[in-house]
Amino acid sequence: MKTVKAVAPYSHGINFKMQVYDAWVKTGGQTMKGHYPWRMFHRFAFNHELPTIHKSKDIAQLRFVEPVSINFDTFPDYARYEIIPFVWDCWPGYFDKTCEWFKRHEVRTAIFTSSQTAERMRERFPEMNILTITEGININLYDKGEELKERIIKVYEIGSVQRGYFKKKYPKEYASLYNAPTDWDLATTEGFKKHLENTKLTVIFPKSITEPDTAQGIETLTQRYWECMLSRIVMVGHAPKELTDLLGYNPVIELNRNSELAHINHILDEIDEPKYQNLVDKNRNSALQYASWNIRMSHILTWLKEVGYNV
Repeated sequence: MKTVKAVAPYSHGINFKMQVYDAWVKTGGQTMKGHYPWRMFHRFAFNHELPTIHKSKDIAQLRFVEPVSINFDTFPDYARYEIIPFVWDCWPGYFDKTCEWFKRHEVRTAIFTSSQTAERMRERFPEMNILTITEGININLYDKGEELKERIIKVYEIGSVQRGYFKKKYPKEYASLYNAPTDWDLATTEGFKKHLENTKLTVIFPKSITEPDTAQGIETLTQRYWECMLSRIVMVGHAPKELTDLLGYNPVIELNRNSELAHINHILDEIDEPKYQNLVDKNRNSALQYASWNIRMSHILTWLKEVGYNV
């Protein structure tokens, strides 16, 4: 029986996967040191693979990966250990690459944050142990912020400009509603938190809507929803089914796609009403109950024992 040991993700400043590794450690998971290459060899590690040598009979490594960088994320230990990949962002365009990598490295156990991706992988690998763990978050990083009536930013979309639905579709309107102080630097953690704690409303969609060519029908929960819920921001847009199934209700006000601007402005006009404050209070309480990576890691540890590993 192999013992599962996690290797920390490569550190390149802010890496969201470190939250998951930290939760693994906090819940009692064992670890071992990684051996990522020197920077001058990063390109090689991304684009080439080492030959497989004799693999350990005692240890399996839990690695936190994305298909676009799976070689680097597991380097160099895919050549020496059984790899249990914990996979984010496995969009259909990466399915073939991911499946081929799994075959080459004889992956027999994998974890996916997308339930739909996990189902498609089960079809390709019916003998593989596959678990879905919806994306979580470190709930301790986010404060509840001001009451809605005290907040100064009308609309702020979390995420990159390329993915921002409202600010990309309605740039002039977004610019007039995004009234954050100019000295709140979003490049800093402090500035980002100030934005969250002082935002009334965000427009939020899964990638299946904002980038349909990439998602190709895959709708999945991301940490952006948890960030908004923990920060008590009114979410307008669409909630992925993974989120509504988990909570038992829809925490997002579904946007009227036939009259988007009018709908958003209507909500902003009455956002100080108790019904909206009650909604964001409920959402924060739900996130505190369901969002933590620690909860998910406890489930993963139990599951790994059930499929034959020592943890």
